[in-house]
Amino acid sequence: MCTNLSYRKSVEMINLFLHREDEDTIKLRTLSDSMNRIGNKISCKLEETSGRILKMNGFNKETGLPEKNIILSENITTPNAPAKDSTDEKHIQNVIDNINDGREEEIPFNANELEIEANPADCVYISIDDIGVKHQKASRSQEETKDSKYIENTVVHIQYGSASYALTSVGMRETIKLLLSFLLFNNLLNKELIFFTDGAKNIKSHIESIFSFHPYTVILDWFHLKKKCQELLSMSIKGKESRNEVLEKLLRILWAGDVDGAVKYLRNFPSAKIKNEKWLEEQTGYLERKKEMIKCYAVRAKLGLRNSSNPVEKENDILVAQRQKHNGMSWSKNGSDSLTAIKMVFQNGYEDIWFRQEQISFTISGSKPLDLCA
Repeated sequence: MCTNLSYRKSVEMINLFLHREDEDTIKLRTLSDSMNRIGNKISCKLEETSGRILKMNGFNKETGLPEKNIILSENITTPNAPAKDSTDEKHIQNVIDNINDGREEEIPFNANELEIEANPADCVYISIDDIGVKHQKASRSQEETKDSKYIENTVVHIQYGSASYALTSVGMRETIKLLLSFLLFNNLLNKELIFFTDGAKNIKSHIESIFSFHPYTVILDWFHLKKKCQELLSMSIKGKESRNEVLEKLLRILWAGDVDGAVKYLRNFPSAKIKNEKWLEEQTGYLERKKEMIKCYAVRAKLGLRNSSNPVEKENDILVAQRQKHNGMSWSKNGSDSLTAIKMVFQNGYEDIWFRQEQISFTISGSKPLDLCA
């Protein structure tokens, strides 16, 4: 109840249900403290077991990096991915040719150059995002200005085949360490890893740091790429009609994954139609910085492959936003983390295991307690 309703409404319903009145009522602070204790237990259990898994596999539980003088197993460092055969390459090339037939521009790729997963059913798709909630200060004097800082909850959605799992914690580094231990525990590091992000620097840098021992692919979510282009072009191109025309053309080029073509198009744009050169340079700079994450979305869409980080956006909404981002709400780090941890238990479907045994299922299917599987 507390993960969906405010503490005030929750305590009212509990007292009505238990027929408690006056001095016998459960108090709001009592309920809040109880939720914090339960959430802390879940977070501590996750941290403890994650550290154990990391240590067992040759990683430092504090940093998440491989220990010095440790040679990691090939099952951890090398994905056992099937190579694309001639039939796969021919099919991909046919898709490219069909797309080219309906376009003015040509897609500057062939089947050998495209980074396309050979067997999507045997890949691990990982979506990562941050969501901020207002931070509540412990105290504030009347002269002091209101603190505008946010508590950043990091949410990860992992999908392998038809199974999925959600992880969350306060802090990007801690959550990526949880992700690594989860992949180790489920023997998923011998699969292809495909990350979807909104292009944030801190996400990319933490992935690079933690997963430096393993090959992976990072894909910039199409919605965020499109949104960023809309924002920057609105500040750099004169007139609504010209801006929409440029945006349509630019997105058509980027849908094909042709970053070089998109940058060339923007740099050859007539100066008479430019409102602000600075923002146009920012647009080209953005595309050049994100080049390695911009893939051929057109071919991926035709092949039925993901181009979006939508699963983690939905998890953000379920785990954090629905409960913690109402108007006027602010949270302590402990309060926000605790509620999110409890909601994660329900979202992954192991609430019976936790509330009866205080154990956590860490399997992708969510069926067995972690202590029984380890």
